[in-house]
Amino acid sequence: MVNPTACPFCAIITGDDASARLVYRSQKVTAFFPLEPATRGHTLVVPNRHVADLTDLTTAEGRDLGEALLNTARAIRSALAPDGMNVIQSTGAAATQTVPHVHFHLMPRWLGDRMTLQWPTGPAEDDQGQNRTLAVIQAALLSEASTVGAEDRRQHLSFIQAVVTRMSQASSASKSWLLPIITVTYGYAITSKSPFVALLGCLAVLVFGILDANYLKQERAFRKLYDEVAAGRPIPAFSMNPALASPAGTRMNYWPDWPDVRSWAVAPVYGPLLLAGLGVAGWLLCR
Repeated sequence: MVNPTACPFCAIITGDDASARLVYRSQKVTAFFPLEPATRGHTLVVPNRHVADLTDLTTAEGRDLGEALLNTARAIRSALAPDGMNVIQSTGAAATQTVPHVHFHLMPRWLGDRMTLQWPTGPAEDDQGQNRTLAVIQAALLSEASTVGAEDRRQHLSFIQAVVTRMSQASSASKSWLLPIITVTYGYAITSKSPFVALLGCLAVLVFGILDANYLKQERAFRKLYDEVAAGRPIPAFSMNPALASPAGTRMNYWPDWPDVRSWAVAPVYGPLLLAGLGVAGWLLCR
């Protein structure tokens, strides 16, 4: 913490400035009127920890400030009923920051008030320049999103592993459900001499086989996502979209691919059951 005499906002936060008009103060955030409010109800919202640069705030402090801004803005709107409101944050001398402590201005606005904000006319860059700027910002944003702590990464991996486990359990459940259905269907087809019932059993095998192959496909996709996260690749924190672990432009679909169908967990299980049903139907038709 900076010496309160060196930072006027720290003096207000610590209670050393008796003239300050506090709106409220919590353990993390303080809101107060500036010395010379630009408009009626003009309020500053600041973190209690001394931070000079906006980008030096922690994620938790950002959440606390965002919540405080919303609550204060709603209170101002309810109390004063302004025509509009500006939220202004300046970081650095070039952005007109004069107090080296992160702060947000909440400024109620009325039509014809004395506050003026003038934006320059015309774009700062041409189309090509904007495209280059967009690309470098997006790259930096992706890099920031992929920079997560070890604990967050472990939690992310735990979530993905839970999905993999559920897919595996769903695959086992589909086989468990199918076996009694097939036993009853094929048995009834033989005793009642009905090839139609046998074909219904074949249809059930196809449906359960497609479901099981899809479970396998999703399990493989999430295992790939697990590997990407574990390797520290640029996957957004806690994202559960397995397409992010696939090449750019890849779209997830819910139909199994051929490698999934011919997998040891699908083809060797459902193939013989399907052939058995077709055999029963064919035998009954030929009788």
